[in-house]
Amino acid sequence: MNEPQIARTPVTDGRPLGGADPSLGDLFRQLAEDSATLIRQEVALAKTEMKDNVQHAAKNASMVAVGGVVAAIGALVLVAFLVMIVGKALGAPWAGALVVGLLFVIAGAVLAKRALGHLKHDSLAPENTIQSLKEDKQWVQTEMQQARRELA
Repeated sequence: MNEPQIARTPVTDGRPLGGADPSLGDLFRQLAEDSATLIRQEVALAKTEMKDNVQHAAKNASMVAVGGVVAAIGALVLVAFLVMIVGKALGAPWAGALVVGLLFVIAGAVLAKRALGHLKHDSLAPENTIQSLKEDKQWVQTEMQQARRELA
């Protein structure tokens, strides 16, 4: 999965690079700017992750449909085939149609069941974004504590 690289603002000791103590207004302005950047980056990460998750789920859903179509086609062809061929061989067309029809239905069911199993394990939740948000929360809390210490 391709994840966008997030460039985080380096955390300093709360002082500008020039070494002078920042004012309260500067601290809150910087926090607001950092928060806005962080939110934009989180939204970009969430979009990317959701797109990847939906594409994966769509692929598995299409495989379920393919399995269903294969089973349906097999059932239709087998009914006609078995009625004509096995009916002559057994003297009872229903017995041949039953045997071959069951084989195709079972094959289609196996395909559909496997794809459904994959779909059940796919998560549409943006796991990386959730983890990143937890880290961001911790970072903001640390920054707020540092700003409070600077004010005290």
